Amino acid sequence: MTDTQPIDPTTDRWHHEVPSPVGPLLIVAGTEAIVGLYHGEHSPAPDRASLGRRLEEDALRARGAPPTPEARAPGPPSRGVELLLQADRELGEYFAGSRHTFHLPIELQGTAFQQQVWAALSAIPYGQTRSYRDIATRLGNPRMGRAIGAAVRSNPVSVIVPGHRVVGSTGAVVGYAAGTETKTALLELELAHRAPSGPVSVPGAHR
Repeated sequence: MTDTQPIDPTTDRWHHEVPSPVGPLLIVAGTEAIVGLYHGEHSPAPDRASLGRRLEEDALRARGAPPTPEARAPGPPSRGVELLLQADRELGEYFAGSRHTFHLPIELQGTAFQQQVWAALSAIPYGQTRSYRDIATRLGNPRMGRAIGAAVRSNPVSVIVPGHRVVGSTGAVVGYAAGTETKTALLELELAHRAPSGPVSVPGAHR
């Protein structure tokens, strides 16, 4: 996860929408990595310019099909198509419960502090949660929970970089870009499919 040179979204990024049990997901691929994954009702909504160009279904599933009027510019690079297909496949496996770790290359653009927080999110194991205070403590200042929350909310690659695994200090399910119902659904999915370790429950799920 490193800062990169400024991109030209009209040529360097492509996006594609896929269905999921928690609603549509918008996957954004750069030239060498996944750079965005947004829920259909994502808040704050991503800057449309950062999404690049929409990849038509025919271009994704059947390379060489006649482009639609929206996609008459030069088509996406093969690597971009491969990344979107891999993301689609791995997300499908995740929601089916057979994948606990993603192997997609990702590239996160943000401040040094945001990069630290996003790295901490990626270190939370499947089926487990950490509080905002836990992450703040790990980064050396247990009082910066609010700043941690802002950085988690600005995470551009939802699900894969698991911001949904961060809960309140009391265990309450709070603060997610697609709403707490979606966050709870993701946590319950992981709890249902993680390795057996006795009775478990989603903190705050029934509050």
